[in-house]
Amino acid sequence: MATSGSGVAVNTGAGMVDKWGPNVAERGFAQVPNYLLLLNQFIDHEFRLNPLELLLLVQIAGTWWKKGELPFPSMRTLAKRCGSSERQILRAMNKLEELGLIKRVSRRTKGIIASNAYDLMPLVEMLQEISKMYPNEFPRDISKAARSEISSRLRKPQDQTAGDPEDEGVAS
Repeated sequence: MATSGSGVAVNTGAGMVDKWGPNVAERGFAQVPNYLLLLNQFIDHEFRLNPLELLLLVQIAGTWWKKGELPFPSMRTLAKRCGSSERQILRAMNKLEELGLIKRVSRRTKGIIASNAYDLMPLVEMLQEISKMYPNEFPRDISKAARSEISSRLRKPQDQTAGDPEDEGVAS
């Protein structure tokens, strides 16, 4: 454990081998804020994310290595990592964007359309707001007023029509 310039303890990864073993630690690890993992407890029920939507946010955050460089995993990669179909990922992505948690950014590589990049700054701003309301604690009972205040930053998603029942299965 090292200390950053601001005095915050930073895990340097040395303990990863001890905790997870060398083969697992060698593959690498992602930094995901606890406020993200607990996001649903801080927002009103109508805005809560389903498991796929939350997992999708975690997967995108796990590919975001540097602040100035947006993550850009493809739909196929995200579907594979989430154990879902690309169509389900697209639906989940649409909801995250409608809620105002992420922004899709078109990318081109040598003039050819490439996978989208994802701007997570709206999510970062929301998590910072939550951290101000609940510094260094994760309350078990959050007041309805506090939850509504945080939820007011989210946009209400449009009602989506149901897709084909075949799209609901897990991709192989």
